[in-house]
Amino acid sequence: MVILVFLAGGLHNLIDTYRLLVSKASQMPYAIQTGDGPWYRYLVDLLLVSPVILILALGSIFQLDRTKKPELFMSIFIAASYLVMCNVKYGMNLRYANMWDMPLRFLAFCSLVALVAPIRRHRRILLGAGVALICAIEFRQYYILAVQYPLYELVSEELLRAVHILKSP
Repeated sequence: MVILVFLAGGLHNLIDTYRLLVSKASQMPYAIQTGDGPWYRYLVDLLLVSPVILILALGSIFQLDRTKKPELFMSIFIAASYLVMCNVKYGMNLRYANMWDMPLRFLAFCSLVALVAPIRRHRRILLGAGVALICAIEFRQYYILAVQYPLYELVSEELLRAVHILKSP
């Protein structure tokens, strides 16, 4: 949060920018058409963009305890910012969720480490193979969303069309 305040040019600028987003989002037709939805909309959009990462990251939440400080910090950061972001009417957009990308991937990696931990033999090879598989899946998702179906704006309807859940008219 301190870094965000610093990058915004101070607390006053950050608050003014947030207020501007909230006030303008309810007046812009595109934001009204694409920026609303239920509280779990970010989860749906993230599941469409990075399904394996989101599932593994959510799995790591069930393994949290006081000794896992980095995982706990990342989880609290995501949860606290999620609470703020999902309450902006007409302001839900996956581009705002970019700040969760690194924490989600960190939590997914921690979950992968926990999955291979019971295996004594070839644990590192399995971990490397798991990371490589996830990278391949993520690259495939990128290819679908940015090359095959080049999306400029990652809104739910277009994401659903890109992964062929909704059919184009």
